[in-house]
Amino acid sequence: MTDQPEVTAKQQLDLIWDYIKGFHAVHLIAIGTELGLFEAISEADDGVKSDKLSQRLRLHGPYVDIWCKTACAYALIDIDEEGHLRLAAHMDQLLADKQSPRYIADYAIAATGFFTDDLRRYPEFFKSGEVFSFQQHGSDFSAQIGTMIAGFHKLIAYKLLPSVEGIAACLGAGGKVLDIGCGAGGLVIQIALANPNCRCVGVDVDTHGIELARANIVSAGVKDRVSVELADGSAIGREDEFDVVTMCEVLHELPLQVRGQVLANAYKALKPGSPMFILDETYPSRSADLAAREYNLAVQTAFNELIWGNVVPTAEEQDGLLNSAGFARIERAQIATYLTALTVWKS
Repeated sequence: MTDQPEVTAKQQLDLIWDYIKGFHAVHLIAIGTELGLFEAISEADDGVKSDKLSQRLRLHGPYVDIWCKTACAYALIDIDEEGHLRLAAHMDQLLADKQSPRYIADYAIAATGFFTDDLRRYPEFFKSGEVFSFQQHGSDFSAQIGTMIAGFHKLIAYKLLPSVEGIAACLGAGGKVLDIGCGAGGLVIQIALANPNCRCVGVDVDTHGIELARANIVSAGVKDRVSVELADGSAIGREDEFDVVTMCEVLHELPLQVRGQVLANAYKALKPGSPMFILDETYPSRSADLAAREYNLAVQTAFNELIWGNVVPTAEEQDGLLNSAGFARIERAQIATYLTALTVWKS
């Protein structure tokens, strides 16, 4: 057995400084997104100097210059010897192209605009044990969460769902989809846009989300095929009706006391032989895996959403819930390093 090298105090100090750097990097991304800096740099094919960038966006030049230099230090932007700025490799799709399924800048907006407000109150909640639920955060929060996970919706609608056996043909022929926890309607809208013949129904317990979804459905021009209902997933009340049931970033948000009932009702709502598709985080089963890269998002989500009352399930807990609901066949895949795709079938 090889002895592990001793960890020094300096290494631990460097680790903490890296975490502090990450805090500032998230804010820098949020600022750059809100001010349009990433988009403006992306649009400059030959690069752009910071003074021209500030003039174009009518911003204070010295502040923009330091923002640009800091973004270079964080490897988000490249700079040449003449001072021309360009987005670093692949950062256009991550930070500038809002239509890209990999666009992640809105996560920084949510983190600085909403998550930090919760985190500041953690000491008080740790003492009281109280919950400040998703629904209590308000309409702006519901809208931002919908925007934040829009890339997931596109990924599911255009890549993951069509890869499930028989789904592309079914939806193309006019199949019917139930989305549990539809929020602001992003997933049902994307599925409808990707499949012009299918029909979609979304249900959610969040009043703010349903109001936003109804407006978004009209704006997307799919109101003839997409509808949403304010309903608790534990009381869906449908049976043998849907060709597909979907849940995107919802399973871990269901209160523990109703998870089993929600999944049982999803099972009932499916036509025999039809699948349910779930995209969610999976919490590590072993303490030794807490720092493993594939669990980074799950561990972070469990902490960020702690006072919402959310509990991220382990793989064993996910399987147990699905088996108890009646699903016998479970397929599990890792998506984009941090997420789990679960596909299960009604017998």
